[in-house]
Amino acid sequence: MAVFKYLIRNKNEKGKGILTAYDQQEAEQILRDRRVTILKLESVSSAVTDSPYFNLRERTPFEQKYAWLLIHGNKVEQSLQQLAAMLSAGVPILNALQTIAGQCPHYLKRTYFCVANKLHDGRRLTETLHEEMPFLGQIVIGLIAAGEANGDIDRMCVYAADLMAKRRAIKSQVLQAMAYPTLVILLTIGIVCFLMWKVIPKIMKFLSNRSAALPGITQSLADVTHFLQNYGHYLLMLPVVVAVAIILLRKNEETALYVDRAALHLPLLGKAFRASANALWCRTLGILLESGINIISALEFTGQSLSNTFYRKELDEMKAVISQGHPLSTGLRVSEINRFAPFADSMILVGESTGRVGEGLLKVAEFSETNLQQRITLLTKMIEPALFVIVGGIVGFVYIAFFMGLMAASTGGR
Repeated sequence: MAVFKYLIRNKNEKGKGILTAYDQQEAEQILRDRRVTILKLESVSSAVTDSPYFNLRERTPFEQKYAWLLIHGNKVEQSLQQLAAMLSAGVPILNALQTIAGQCPHYLKRTYFCVANKLHDGRRLTETLHEEMPFLGQIVIGLIAAGEANGDIDRMCVYAADLMAKRRAIKSQVLQAMAYPTLVILLTIGIVCFLMWKVIPKIMKFLSNRSAALPGITQSLADVTHFLQNYGHYLLMLPVVVAVAIILLRKNEETALYVDRAALHLPLLGKAFRASANALWCRTLGILLESGINIISALEFTGQSLSNTFYRKELDEMKAVISQGHPLSTGLRVSEINRFAPFADSMILVGESTGRVGEGLLKVAEFSETNLQQRITLLTKMIEPALFVIVGGIVGFVYIAFFMGLMAASTGGR
């Protein structure tokens, strides 16, 4: 059915309003039956039914493969929150999906119309999400699957949206923690390269034309410059080589375990990585338990969602302990994770005594997120003076070396 707005004349009075009809012809007939003069009749456009993708059921292979890259995460979170609100208001899920699709950006719009149309064809929601939206991840789809099974999709969509938002925020904080030191290092390398390739060679050429012998500090500057000009490109390649080596090592399960465990003990960054991992696994597990998913499945989903191999291994061992009939607190206590998240042990024990384990884990997650933010702030405050010291030291060394050489040249070595 389409919606039309009209302007009519009834005797000497004008009137306006809206009506629904199959098409323009039917709308005109409805008004004629009222014995009025039609002054204006036009359809009201709909972002849903007027969309060229309203009947879309298949997307291109490229779009399906790279949907995770083409669709921004926060748009997905917003759409899940809208879906939950509409379902809780009693809107049928098919209409809700179509309405959300009409409001989404291009690629997400096409995705939701595909989901809605396959649902209209009789497919299950969870099955369709696995096909069309695998970028949601096993946890989100698992939550929606649980909601589909118990008729509580709206609440599960809220949990899923909250989980996605929190995980994205934590990952953003970790990237911020790593990006700032990386930027500082690159800036320092750039300054050194500029000095070594542009400034210092001219200084050394000027001093070499003098007959006096160069002082030790000036000669050191000349030696360092000569070394960097001949071998500096190898040093520039070193960070790339290290990054590639880490990526290759993480492709193997055993070596990845050592790499990820070592990352947790890095100076400065290690504590930030621990806080990030603790926030991720506690929040994920807490939300899954709060949503009603059993502890074994929740631990399995949580482990699959973590990128740190060490934490995944420890969660698998916790799952094995709990499978033998032990509580979650025992599984955590025998795990190495307990050393990195001692606060979690106390909160889980309290949660088990009150029947609110999920709520306790969410409290630990909040504590870890606050700790992560503090670590990032501390790192930022430490890096700024370090940059001044390093760059200032390099510039000062060049300055002193140049003037020492200039003084030696002006005095003839006396």
